Order: sequence, then C-alpha cells, then structure tokens
Amino acid sequence: MQRLNKYLLLWGIPGLFAIAFLDSAAVPMMGGPDVVVLLLAWQRPMQILLIIVAAAVGSTLGCLVLYRVGRAGGEMALARFRPEKRSWVKEKLDRNVFVAVAAGVAAPPPFPTKLIILAAGAFRVRQSSFVNGVLVGRLVRYAVLAYFGARFGDQAAAAVKEHYPAAALLLAVVVILLVLWRHFRGR
Repeated sequence: MQRLNKYLLLWGIPGLFAIAFLDSAAVPMMGGPDVVVLLLAWQRPMQILLIIVAAAVGSTLGCLVLYRVGRAGGEMALARFRPEKRSWVKEKLDRNVFVAVAAGVAAPPPFPTKLIILAAGAFRVRQSSFVNGVLVGRLVRYAVLAYFGARFGDQAAAAVKEHYPAAALLLAVVVILLVLWRHFRGR
C-alpha cells in the first residue's frame, strides 16, 4: 500500500482523487488525502480549487462505496462498533442526515467517520442526502486544509495542529449555518 500511495502521489491532482477515493472506501492510505491536499496546495496554490474539488469528489465516491457496503451488510457492518456508539450515530442520523453526515466527514481524526458512513448505509438513509452531506462536509474539510497548505507551506501540518481550535470553531460555525440554511430553505 505504501508503494501505491507514493506512486499515486506522483500523479498530482489525479493521484489525489485516487487516494481520496481509496481512503474513503476503507483502503488504508498512508497519511491519507489530508496530507496530500496540504502538500499540493503548498506546491500549486493557483490550482487550489481543483485540488479541493478533486479530493472532495474522490472522497465522496469512496464514501459511497462504503455506504453501499453498509447497506448490503446492514447490522453486520456495524457489529465491530460498541452498541452505545451505534445508538448515538442512529440518533444523529434520525435527526438530520445531511448535517450528521456533513459534520461526520468534515471532523478530523479520531472522529469515527467510517462508523457514520456504514451506519448511513445500514440504516438505509436516503442516498441523495448522504451524498450531499459527504460532498459538502468534504469540501469544507479540504478547503480548510488547502488554505493551510497554501498559506503556511511546509509548516502547514504544524499550523493545522496549532490552529486546530480555530479550525474546529470554523467547522462548527459552518455546520450551524448549514442547519439554519436547511431550516429556512424548507419554509
């Protein structure tokens, strides 16, 4: 896997798409797309939008594969997670699928993103709500990472760690705005 990861990294943006797809489809990739987004945004700041979109679309398609696994495997897909975690995720998904999925995929590790994705499939949430939530959440996540990569260059990883509270606050504000937007759009 490490050799594949290095090979895909050489491909640049198409490699980022593949890494994001594979990582989100539960194929472990060393560093994952987050590191590649930071690196490419630092090296190619003029292509930052393309970097963000490639990572978000690749990840969304990969999450869709894992969603389908959850849908086909049902409760078996969730068997390795503790019952209290499963019920917590079900409650969040029942409340608002879009927001739960968007927040789940935008949150940094160690948030149990794979659990959210598998649960969305196992609990048979609407695929369109799932895809929209993943796409928006990943766009937000990769936009923040790309900003840090373009702004701080080779110090981006350290800057992300240092500014993590501010980035988490920004993420919370974005999620709240999404909830408000969906609430008022429905009226």
